[in-house]
Amino acid sequence: MGIKIIFSPKYTARVPGHVFRADKFEAALNLLLAEKVFSRKDIVEPARPSRADLELAHTRAWARRNLEFKFAPADSARAEIKLTRSVAEAHLLNTGGTIKAAELALETGLGLNCGGGSHHAFPDHGEGFCLINDMAVAVKKLQKSGRIRRALIIDLDAHQGNGTAAIFRGDRRVFTFSMHNDAIYPENKEKSSLDIPLRPGCRDGEYLALLRAGLPRAFERARPDLAVFVAGADVYRGDMLGGLKLTLGGIEKRDSFVLSECRRRGVPVAVVLSGGYAKNFRDTVRIHAATLKTAVREYSRAGK
Repeated sequence: MGIKIIFSPKYTARVPGHVFRADKFEAALNLLLAEKVFSRKDIVEPARPSRADLELAHTRAWARRNLEFKFAPADSARAEIKLTRSVAEAHLLNTGGTIKAAELALETGLGLNCGGGSHHAFPDHGEGFCLINDMAVAVKKLQKSGRIRRALIIDLDAHQGNGTAAIFRGDRRVFTFSMHNDAIYPENKEKSSLDIPLRPGCRDGEYLALLRAGLPRAFERARPDLAVFVAGADVYRGDMLGGLKLTLGGIEKRDSFVLSECRRRGVPVAVVLSGGYAKNFRDTVRIHAATLKTAVREYSRAGK
């Protein structure tokens, strides 16, 4: 199976001095190219989402602000990032990337966005470095077109996907599953379909045991036509914001379990990368690249 990877150079929005380095996605892709996991011909550039696409998950006013780059200072303050044109364009293209990854997942079983995962974005505002909830837009677009009925969002970023939980609150067709450090941002958590709060300093063994118990429950309750895996790198023990203590090996086991569960159950999965703030930037890059490499390995094996 020829596995594609979604990426746009416009994902790399420079915000000097900010803890979120958008160039991590490009660096992860370059590492995968150097290791010959992908070649240049495997890269698919995403299209910009339409206003109608954005309005599936966001208010008309917030969609317009993002498309027209007309933000107020309060918008930057709430999102905790300076909202320049390049930052807004990066979020738009990342959303297009997650839409494309979800579409490819339905076609081939696996879709990979080398970016995405803005799970703190709410219908009418951005939070936590996130402007547009790309997972919600992608799921709702596929639902509207009739290509799926039900979806499962598997959010394993260290922070709760509060925006995603808020967007899908009361929607029985979308099951939101979140495992996160309960002691960090966001201070006020939303209610996911299934939350597994973790103690600060949670290590591999405890984390993986909770995941292996919780994810099958989520699948059974969700009965999804599509899964979206939010594979945050900030669960790593060297991360500056996540507060958890997973090793590189533990994260690889996390990814392998999630992807094998999707494959075993015959559920197409779109992978997005989300957060990662390691003290050593190269560690974040390695984790993101390893997640994508694990996906390729799982699904290449399935195709043999």
